[in-house]
Amino acid sequence: MKWLMEFYNERRGVLARYGIEAPLPAAAARLGRNAVLADYPSPPRKSRLSLFERAERIGGQDASGWVLYRIVQEDAHASPDAVPAHAA
Repeated sequence: MKWLMEFYNERRGVLARYGIEAPLPAAAARLGRNAVLADYPSPPRKSRLSLFERAERIGGQDASGWVLYRIVQEDAHASPDAVPAHAA
């Protein structure tokens, strides 16, 4: 199955779109995340993490700042804007 996905990084203000071949949405999400991290690597850190950044990581936030914004199964009849990720 082919999945169309969008990842958003609020800190950078970037929306990245990918088409991923995978049997299940969870596998597509992993592959898409690997793709977005390869295309947009995190800049090297010059200092230690702040207390706030450490708390974000503990609370489940990803250090890279990328969030899966939308994932839909590619279909000839459907638009990629049809279903947001939070509704799936």
